[in-house]
Amino acid sequence: MTSYFKKNLSKVILVFVLSLFITVLAGCNGDVVEEEEKYTVIYDGNGGFLGNKSSTVRKLQVSKNSKIPKYLQEYTQDPYVVSSLGLATRQGYLLRGWYQEEDATFAENVNGEYVYLDLELGNGAYVLDEEGDYVFGYVPDEEGDLIFVSVEELPEDAVSSETEYIYFEGGNGYGFYLYDSEDAEHVAVYEDPQQGFYLHSTLTAYNTYLIFDELTDQQKTLFADLQKYSQEFYEYTEEDAGLNRYSLESNYVFYDNLFELSASGDYVYFEGDYVLYDSDNSEHDDLDRYQLDNRYVFTPSTEVPTPSDLTKYKAEIAYWDFETHRITEDVTLIADWVKKLTVYYDFVQSDQIAEITTKPTPDNTSSTNLVAGEPIGRYETIPNIEGYTFVGWSKSETEFDPWDFKTDVFPEGVSELYLYAYLVEGTYTRITSKNGLSAVASNPAGNYLLVNDIDLGGLVYDNTSPLGFRVSTNIGATPQVFTGEFISFGNKISNFTISVKNSQKLLTSTAGIVSVLGLFPYAQDATITGVVVEDMTIVLNTKPSYPTDVVCDLGAAGIVGTVLSGSTGTIISDVDVDIVFTQATADTVDCPVYVGDIAAVGTEYVTITNSTATIDYSAITGITVDPADLIVETINWA
Repeated sequence: MTSYFKKNLSKVILVFVLSLFITVLAGCNGDVVEEEEKYTVIYDGNGGFLGNKSSTVRKLQVSKNSKIPKYLQEYTQDPYVVSSLGLATRQGYLLRGWYQEEDATFAENVNGEYVYLDLELGNGAYVLDEEGDYVFGYVPDEEGDLIFVSVEELPEDAVSSETEYIYFEGGNGYGFYLYDSEDAEHVAVYEDPQQGFYLHSTLTAYNTYLIFDELTDQQKTLFADLQKYSQEFYEYTEEDAGLNRYSLESNYVFYDNLFELSASGDYVYFEGDYVLYDSDNSEHDDLDRYQLDNRYVFTPSTEVPTPSDLTKYKAEIAYWDFETHRITEDVTLIADWVKKLTVYYDFVQSDQIAEITTKPTPDNTSSTNLVAGEPIGRYETIPNIEGYTFVGWSKSETEFDPWDFKTDVFPEGVSELYLYAYLVEGTYTRITSKNGLSAVASNPAGNYLLVNDIDLGGLVYDNTSPLGFRVSTNIGATPQVFTGEFISFGNKISNFTISVKNSQKLLTSTAGIVSVLGLFPYAQDATITGVVVEDMTIVLNTKPSYPTDVVCDLGAAGIVGTVLSGSTGTIISDVDVDIVFTQATADTVDCPVYVGDIAAVGTEYVTITNSTATIDYSAITGITVDPADLIVETINWA
């Protein structure tokens, strides 16, 4: 039975090699094919599949000076692509190119992607070799994941779409056989409504090895009694003529190629590397298991107990240029795979994890694969978790270490990056722009979360705040008081000016008008946390517009102009302010002028902790007639 399948496989290879590609490749060159000028080209998938999920090597016979087809990972309109070759595929990897072994050079590098398997140390790699002592063949294995579905050969004069077959246990075991209406056993199967017949044209996917787990439920039921196989290296015998031969040699190999998924494997991928599975380590419980790929041999030693302890190497590779290079000798091309870079966005408070391997192109019209050392592109999805509000993507699962999508890059030497949704408990209005910032005053009792740096571009606010608050100098005006919560995790509001003036005409000195501003002109029982105010300028206007004007009580601060008495008090924490005071003219006033770094008036009603401020008010030291009326509130905050 085994030799039958091996002979079948060799027939497939020989037909593929000798008939299909001779004509295809002659077309690549456009010259007349001369039989005596043939060379062999071998595509070595190097861990990837070529055309189907059981073939890792393809051979072509080509004419001298021919160009050869590109073996790509996806179909594309290209004159050097032959669709009948199929695709080069490897789950989780990208194909960087094809190269000859002599066109790769290696140098030690701790971040390298390759290791060296040395025969003298009991290690090695199976390498294609026409005179090699081994073959990579299919062997019966009850635990194997492959089956071979045979199809009896179609007669030369038969029409595929009309010729009938039955699935039957015939002379070569179970398979698809030509229906013989004179055979009673055939007729019984043919007429059985649970079995029936098949047209040859529907069986073209068979007569090859298939991965059993990838079949449909109906196919699994039909093929349940077929022999299972696995692929292994074993010593060459004459029965293996036609199979690719290999020798076991010292060789540089792509490190990730060493491992393949296995339910009972000895390794797990943990903290960026393959380590021995430890049943006593709970962190290993839910991880995928891996075993050493059978293309490689590794012998543990005291110095090098696991493959992860092997010295790493960086490769410099000159790839085969399919558009210019021509065949002048037998050639073996090796696929160079790189593990797809993947960003995992963990939503933390839910089971959702988004897996991203691409980023938008600069013109935003398509996508491109992630590249180490480059930005990863902004992930636009905002986690919506009931009872929580999303702050941003963090490098840490337990604390907010924000990922900067503008400047941070995918790290070198790893293939996976985990970012975690940092959430705050409660429902907040997320502020992402200047417009969102100016809307705070529309609901001064609301809860707000600043999630972006906002550069206000040098805007000047006359008796108003970037948050939309306006200070009226009309007699009897009711102030807008912020009583909600405004939090940030270090995001900035920057590059703006607040112009403070009292423009009320015919004002009497006893009217009690006060014009003291800040981001929040008034606050009562409010909570303000984590805000950074940078490049803020306060301009105090002391020049009367009319001779009868009286300018009263001017001032400002970086965060709150006036803190009002309340039931719990206002709390300000973890803020940082950079503020400069100046005046519009040299006119002086005979009323109080309040200067504050964080709060200007009512500081007895506020608790300020873990905050810092840089304040410069040297330009207004002469602003009041009585120097004592310049009231400065700066504190060495804890």
